[in-house]
Amino acid sequence: MRIVILLWLGLSFATAVAAPAENTLPAPPQVFSTRTVFALYANLQSASQSPIWKAIGEKAGPLAKQLHSVPGAPVGLPKTAELVPGLKSSNVLEIAVALEGDKVLSGLESDQWDPDSGFVAVARLTPGSDVQSLIQQVLDAIEKEKPGLRSPIEKSRRRTGAAELFDLPAELLGEKKLPFAVSFAVGPGKDGPVVGLGRTENLRDFVSGRTEGKLRDQKHELLTRRGQIWLYVAIPKGMTNNLAGGGAAALNSNPLLAGLTQSFDKVREVDASLNFGASRVDFELALGCADATAAGQLAGVIQGFVGMMQVGASANPGSVPPFVGKIKGAAEGAVFRLSTALTMRDFDLMLQNVSPGVAAARPAKKSPEPASASAPPVVRTPELPPVEVEFVQFAVQETDSLRTGKVRIQNRSSKSVRDLNLTFTYLDESGRRLGQWTRRHSSLTSGNLVDAATTRVVDCLAFHVPASTRKVTVTLHEVTFSDGEKWGQAP
Repeated sequence: MRIVILLWLGLSFATAVAAPAENTLPAPPQVFSTRTVFALYANLQSASQSPIWKAIGEKAGPLAKQLHSVPGAPVGLPKTAELVPGLKSSNVLEIAVALEGDKVLSGLESDQWDPDSGFVAVARLTPGSDVQSLIQQVLDAIEKEKPGLRSPIEKSRRRTGAAELFDLPAELLGEKKLPFAVSFAVGPGKDGPVVGLGRTENLRDFVSGRTEGKLRDQKHELLTRRGQIWLYVAIPKGMTNNLAGGGAAALNSNPLLAGLTQSFDKVREVDASLNFGASRVDFELALGCADATAAGQLAGVIQGFVGMMQVGASANPGSVPPFVGKIKGAAEGAVFRLSTALTMRDFDLMLQNVSPGVAAARPAKKSPEPASASAPPVVRTPELPPVEVEFVQFAVQETDSLRTGKVRIQNRSSKSVRDLNLTFTYLDESGRRLGQWTRRHSSLTSGNLVDAATTRVVDCLAFHVPASTRKVTVTLHEVTFSDGEKWGQAP
């Protein structure tokens, strides 16, 4: 929705006007209350100071530019940047999002907002931004995007607490019609300007200081201690079954996934946190269940699934991100807790797998020297790779995202092969590409995968396999021989 632009318009302003110490808006975490059923909080000011946050940013930044340069890539972000010149996410120090209403989550699932629900999104910006200049820039942007709407918005302006509050016309919200009025607020905060967007009544309560800033059962304090970025969701009974939707039959065909789905039906709360340290990101997930028995059942199912992944990781060290081997989980009363830690190696693997269509720019090839008129043309025979790999079939016709497949490997060389770097591309019946997974594969039982001058069919785990996969193609990137020598595809 275009309305999202308003929330972030203030990110590009940095004039030297200090906010007064008194008469300020509450900090973003104050938006939460015991009525909140969905809470998202991010202390970006704290997280961004960690070395690993900066390293991830350095890695992901060039990737984002590459993705947007690929033909057919989404253009939403560049268009937003054009509407808001100088937009810088580094100017956002804190973000808090709160949803209220017993039916708000089920309403979002069905794309229908319940009239009794509400939402507020609040951000704190870097100190020094001029509130009045910010307001004028917001109004100018609205007039440019929707001519004629500036005047009614200006007429709705009113002072509420320390905030300037504006009502937003329905035309500004796009095609989606909400069953309640929406407003935008801006004002000085103790540690930087605060901007807010949400249902008028909810936003008014926040800027007036009438929200408690506390979730149910002191969850807010617990989550803030655990991480700089955290999420809390109170799940209505039966909602997890609805989420399975049309995929329920496929899930139930696999005992492990069926058990996981049934166990999740007894989950009543979900909270997760991320804490950015010097060299790693600590992740913790807590699932609050209906009772201790439900938590124990959920623990058994999840631990079985994690155990299977860890077996695959130990057998093929290069095929699974390292954080999988660090996963720990246990039931504590009615709560199942799971934790792990992610390092830059994990993020490197993730970034490699989210950019399959983005290739690094290669130097332009030099034009060949013109051949002599008397010299006969040279015909070069294409050099075959030393190893050929062909996907044969899946071991069984299950629909799990983690499947065992059979791969035929023909080794043409005079050396044994220790391991291979492969990409599996998943296709449906018509040949349409569904996804892919790149992994390094080695033998599960011996030092070498294939002996010299030998053809062999081996088992190989395939990850992230879509349920509708019917064909798999294999791309060979690298071969490591028993003596350590490597062969790679020529550029």
